[in-house]
Amino acid sequence: MQEISKWSYVFSKDSAPVAHAKSGEILKFIMEDCNGGQIQTEDQLSNIDWEKTNPATGPVYIDGAEPGDALAVDILDVTVADHGVACTIDNLGPLWPVCELRTRRIEIRDDYAYFRDIKWPIDPMIGVIGTAPSEGSTPTGSAFEGGGNMDSRLIKKGATVWLPVRVPGALLAMGDIHATMADGEVIGTGIEIAGEAIVRVRLLKNFKLNWPVTETADAWYVNTCGDTCDLAIERGYKEMHRLLAQAYGWDSTDTAIYMSLQGYLASNQACLVPGSGGDTFRVGTPKVANKPRLID
Repeated sequence: MQEISKWSYVFSKDSAPVAHAKSGEILKFIMEDCNGGQIQTEDQLSNIDWEKTNPATGPVYIDGAEPGDALAVDILDVTVADHGVACTIDNLGPLWPVCELRTRRIEIRDDYAYFRDIKWPIDPMIGVIGTAPSEGSTPTGSAFEGGGNMDSRLIKKGATVWLPVRVPGALLAMGDIHATMADGEVIGTGIEIAGEAIVRVRLLKNFKLNWPVTETADAWYVNTCGDTCDLAIERGYKEMHRLLAQAYGWDSTDTAIYMSLQGYLASNQACLVPGSGGDTFRVGTPKVANKPRLID
């Protein structure tokens, strides 16, 4: 099993790959926390070097991947360090006006997180995962059509993330692990923590994806972003509509009716940061026995 430990700060077709992998190969990604390890104690606040945040391990060149393909990343395991941090960030999020700058160091013991007088089970997830855009570059702290900083708490052990391939080799990278994170990530951080992810990469030839899709045991979720919540949600509904109609062979109207009867909608990260891709949402539909898979 290859271990990948070098990271970068952009998704770009011009990024030099740090490793190559074949379809079906299992890889271990070793990841720093989103702060690049700059915050370790409660007397350190979020006035850090933002140019060194959200490092994404990779990119990895997937042999045989070409534009128009889809890349599956099966998340086999995610493990985390023995502590993480959560911080308020100056002028970020709807609750900032009633907050002050503060860091909380959160201990992880026996798979539980400890905050003040409360503990809860950890549920590690990967905040940043994506493939390179066809043009230009996108910071790893931003969300975009190829993934990036989606911050979906469903991207965890047992899930598969389907990513569009827009450049030869796909150039897969990931980072920004959280021990836990709430939907919305209202102050801009989950439990930011270092860790490792073991994944399997699989290539699906000639399958169009406009946005990343998370597959769980019982549902599919399209992940989108936008400068407003409305735009992000609209994009998710349109891509889910396309995938459902294509898989089930229904016309547009019946597909729309079904989506109004069965489905899910949730925020991934709803702390709008101008210029970062904006709020991220997921639009879901349940898996149905004896119906075709949405991606196959």
